[in-house]
Amino acid sequence: MKIGLVVGHSRLGDQGAYSAGEYVLSEWDFNRDLVRRVASPLKGEVDFVIYDQFPVKSYSAAIKYLASKLDEDGVDAAIEFHFNSASPQASGHEWLYWHTSKKGSELAYLLRDEMAEAYPDLPSRGAKPRVANQRGSGMLRGVRPPIVIAEPFFGSNVDEWRMINNNRGRLAGVYARAIKKYAEG
Repeated sequence: MKIGLVVGHSRLGDQGAYSAGEYVLSEWDFNRDLVRRVASPLKGEVDFVIYDQFPVKSYSAAIKYLASKLDEDGVDAAIEFHFNSASPQASGHEWLYWHTSKKGSELAYLLRDEMAEAYPDLPSRGAKPRVANQRGSGMLRGVRPPIVIAEPFFGSNVDEWRMINNNRGRLAGVYARAIKKYAEG
């Protein structure tokens, strides 16, 4: 089984949201580093491909580009790495998948469960099915393999950002364990 590790906001000129607090990073910068931390324990155990540079500018072109690359590389499932941003009080983790995707749902719930175990004090906003015209639906239905949009914390919440950023390895472990369980079936 081959897993796609997709850094969100990888299209030209897109950095995504920015974290709050004293050490500000974009979603793209944070997740580019995180994906490499996730990949390290997967080496030799799970086949994966990292996607972090899309030579396109628009969201729809990014979906088409990624869909083509995932097919070309024979990817069986993918995770798109993000972090949420809203009010400074917003809190928790959520995992988005296309509503008819059984495998997408399975991966989303594995990620949710690993996150809840590793961060028991962080509210779970759940594994959430998406339908047309909901946030993330374009990506979730626009690629062939099951894909989950991962939103493991709110970068706009200073306390969550500090907790996650001060120990990125802990979050990387959440992803790595869920991916290994998914790959093992």
